[in-house]
Amino acid sequence: MTHSLFSEFAPVSKEDWIHQATQDLKGKDFEQSLSSKLWDCLKVDPFYTLDDFKENPSAQFRFHFPSSIPGMPPRIWQNIVSILPGDTNAQILHTLENGAEGLVMSLNGLENLEELLDNVQPEYLSIFIKPTGNPLLALGNFISWIERTGIPAEHVSGAFLWSPSDLVFDRQGGYPLALEVFSEVMEMTEAYPNFKSFTLQTSRYSESGANPLEAIVFSLGEMIELIDRSGKWSPEFLFQKVLLEAAIGEAHFGEIARMKAFRQAVVQLAGLYQLEVRAEDFQLFCSTSSWSKSLFDVHTNLIRQTYEAMAGVLGGANFLWVRPFQEENTGELERRIARNVSSILREEVYLDKVMDPASGSYFLENLIQSMLGFLGVNLKNMEENGGWLNELESGKIHHAVRASRQKVQAEFLDQKRIKVGVNKYPASEKLKKDYAFEIFEEKSFELNPTRASYLFELQNQSSR
Repeated sequence: MTHSLFSEFAPVSKEDWIHQATQDLKGKDFEQSLSSKLWDCLKVDPFYTLDDFKENPSAQFRFHFPSSIPGMPPRIWQNIVSILPGDTNAQILHTLENGAEGLVMSLNGLENLEELLDNVQPEYLSIFIKPTGNPLLALGNFISWIERTGIPAEHVSGAFLWSPSDLVFDRQGGYPLALEVFSEVMEMTEAYPNFKSFTLQTSRYSESGANPLEAIVFSLGEMIELIDRSGKWSPEFLFQKVLLEAAIGEAHFGEIARMKAFRQAVVQLAGLYQLEVRAEDFQLFCSTSSWSKSLFDVHTNLIRQTYEAMAGVLGGANFLWVRPFQEENTGELERRIARNVSSILREEVYLDKVMDPASGSYFLENLIQSMLGFLGVNLKNMEENGGWLNELESGKIHHAVRASRQKVQAEFLDQKRIKVGVNKYPASEKLKKDYAFEIFEEKSFELNPTRASYLFELQNQSSR
């Protein structure tokens, strides 16, 4: 027979807790002393209770459908690794034999995939194509290779890590041309039900310095624009073929809530088109962030990489891409460490044993609802101002991203924000690594990735 210990204590309301805290503060203002703001836009209380809910907290999230394979854990995500230009077939096979369950392949379309992917069996892993040149050429090369392997179309999984906005941001192409390319991409991938044709790339904005919640607003605006302008492709089909993507930053609990809110926001958006979908109908691709890292301390980069990955899993990632900092300039050890993070979260932290470990947290549940409210209000404002494309062409999106970037970078430079290992408690010289420092450049139409600590690094380059 169980006995409830809570029955021995008189119930205490939130007002009672606030009254006690106010007394302990000895005259200091409760709100100013203990409340804070997440990403400068969401108020965070010092504590939450059941009194904060008008209704009961939401039920446990489901992030994917149950596996058809007996004995699989309730929570499943795939460990995704990078295949870089210059990697050999032997390196790819070694990666797959040592923990990788999916590949991100940067392709220009001219690669010999028979040689590069010899003995790779695509029916047993997910492959994500990231075009480095002409998107149709890169995708066409991959599709041709898939066809030559002879595997059934329904066994092909992964996604095209591309959206029509890439042509606008990367090449200053017109959106009508981007939509033509998008239509061809949809036709090329239509026969592959488990391969996502395009990606809502929130990292396009957040890695360039945007407020992480505004990054979701911009991406949802892109989705609305595609639905309204894509012609023959129905909203239902577009929602089936989209991959949700995000880079996970430093705000651990905030990012857990943001990933859950992102998934829910897409479900709500689909509902506006009279579509009945569930959270598990969408796949979420999470990567660790480069915006949060620094040239100055390799060890804190590894720490941030790990808790960002953990936030991604707790937030519902179906695919986890732990990226070594400056991938092109890292050795095998750093790539191995990045590859093993996902395995540690599964085999040693046991995050695969419960579908939604963060479910029921008063703090996170409130944060998710606040985020959904923020996304709804700001998306509505965008649509009332003419939509994503109008704000893009008028420069409002670029201005918002750059203003957020400059504010954060200036605060790190002035040490109003602290980054341990960089502008506070810097690493000793023997712990620093000679990462390649490149001057940040950005054309008027571009939104390029950078780092929150960039200005501080730039000012302190001469001392290295």
